[in-house]
Amino acid sequence: MMPLYIPLLFLVLHVQDQPRARVECKEWHECRQLALDAAERQDYETFHDLAWRAVQTGPKNEPALMYLLARAQSLSGRPSDALVMLQRLAKMGAKTDAATSDDFRRVRALPGWTEFEGGNPSTSTAGSAPLTATPPAATPPAPSTATVSTPPPPERADRRPAPGEASPPPSPVAKPSPPAISAESARFRMALAPAGLAYDAVSRRFIVADREARRLTVVDEFSQHVANLASAQSAGFGSIAALEIDPRLGNLWVVSGKAPSAAGDAGEPGRTTLHKLQLISGRVLQSYALADRFVPAAFVDVAAGLDSTVLVLDATGHRVFRLRDKSSELEVAATLPDEDAVSIAPASDNLAYIATAGGISLVDLAARSVTPLRAASKVDLSRIARLRWHKGSLIAIQQAEGGYRAVRFTLDRAGRRVTGEQTLDAPLAAVAPTSATVSGGVLYYLAAGQESEMIIRKITLP
Repeated sequence: MMPLYIPLLFLVLHVQDQPRARVECKEWHECRQLALDAAERQDYETFHDLAWRAVQTGPKNEPALMYLLARAQSLSGRPSDALVMLQRLAKMGAKTDAATSDDFRRVRALPGWTEFEGGNPSTSTAGSAPLTATPPAATPPAPSTATVSTPPPPERADRRPAPGEASPPPSPVAKPSPPAISAESARFRMALAPAGLAYDAVSRRFIVADREARRLTVVDEFSQHVANLASAQSAGFGSIAALEIDPRLGNLWVVSGKAPSAAGDAGEPGRTTLHKLQLISGRVLQSYALADRFVPAAFVDVAAGLDSTVLVLDATGHRVFRLRDKSSELEVAATLPDEDAVSIAPASDNLAYIATAGGISLVDLAARSVTPLRAASKVDLSRIARLRWHKGSLIAIQQAEGGYRAVRFTLDRAGRRVTGEQTLDAPLAAVAPTSATVSGGVLYYLAAGQESEMIIRKITLP
């Protein structure tokens, strides 16, 4: 009689021989994001394939992409390949956290690791921050024979009650949490009038917008090196109001308004414009000037939606403009009440939150409706300068007693009521309350140092 384990062995081998579904990507920003998504769900083979594709299609010898591949090689069972990639990074002078990260435990078990670590101080975490492609992934769970029940999927934030269905009861007020701890991420010297801040997680660079000088400056997180990225001469900027990076496609979006004439006098004001730039080089890819029928207008904020649709907030005309992917013209997506709108935060393809002087409104872009956001008792939604969305909550820079504070507003499951708040940092020594951004679960903001010194601080979000 054939042992039972033999058919089971054949079954396992047959399953292992089945080809994996191939995930395609063409542009390196897309490949990198898909790779990170695969790593988060612990699909390490797909993570490896996509990370390798990102290296192939991305900038040549880009350390962040090379490190991403090394991490994927280690997690997918290719520690020898990962060690070779770390050796290449070490020769380039790039610091890594491979000596401490749990993602590289297989590499550290290789016979050649001791020799590599001893001859390459770049694996040390001393000094400037080491190169990390993403926050360390969780250790894969141990196999279990227990039955696991799958919980129902969370309710979408943009779900509304069906006809005849009762509205869900209001969520209880969340208990206040202690303030988070901020840390320094970069420090540099420059005299500027900041209008906005963005962070590129791939190249580990900050982009700072200078309103008066009409230029973008790049600050390297490792070396703290400062360099110009784009200026009024190269990009045609007017007075810069805001900027944002599309995390899916990797485009840099900038909004600017009235610019002086070339002669330097007051001149005829320039048209308020949305600029699309290449993130790596700062090269202008396209500019979208607002059509005459929409004038007057003043763009004050820009944000990229989940589907890479770009939303632009017009404070003068009280409108939300939308630029759909591959479209060539801005269109009106919603008309707002006559209030001083200052910031916009997309939450889904059809929902966005608008901060005004008096509070926050929820905009349904599909229905073109605007609804004031309700809040629990003693939660103040006014005087917000910058608003961003993060995992079912709103992150804001808000004017408070003694200056500004960074605050997290928690929302109910429907996303239509603020149930509580958590102060993340206060008071902020912010040089400009609009110079703040959320990237990869971290809030970054620009703070003032001594004299012309600028400090970029970061807070890991709950």
